[in-house]
Amino acid sequence: MRSHQKTMLLLASVFLVPLILAWVVLKMGWYEPGALSHGEWMEPPRQLENYPIGKWSIAQVIDGDCSQDCLQQLSKLNNAWLALGIAKQQTQKVALISGEQLNQINDGLEQMRLGQANQQLADYDQQWLVIDPTGWVIMSYQPAQGDEQIKGLITDLKRLIKNSRFQ
Repeated sequence: MRSHQKTMLLLASVFLVPLILAWVVLKMGWYEPGALSHGEWMEPPRQLENYPIGKWSIAQVIDGDCSQDCLQQLSKLNNAWLALGIAKQQTQKVALISGEQLNQINDGLEQMRLGQANQQLADYDQQWLVIDPTGWVIMSYQPAQGDEQIKGLITDLKRLIKNSRFQ
């Protein structure tokens, strides 16, 4: 084999071997794609009626009275909102209420009653929801047990804001 043939063979293998390896990995099922999001995507997303259009929202669903656990979750939600940094200018925190009152809470928290069309969201009691600027509920998070859940919410929301066309 001549020198230029060896060079051409080596050059071709540099490009073809990675392609062949990638194809084999995919065909054999060795690759499992990981999810980038930390919350659960709503399938299908739900549209909130009478939602004030304009900002991304992190919301907590409150069905009935707000217990001590509920108040702690709202405090964690507030801390998560504060941790957004500059992204908090494009977000708001909301309490989605299906019960009667929520007088004891007011640290900049918007309060919105769930209408008849949105009563199925009451099933997400004590969970956090991410709502896009047009009122679509797109993600949910289980009640925060530790910092990982809060960090995941912050990461997801920052990514959504960054990649959003609502700016």
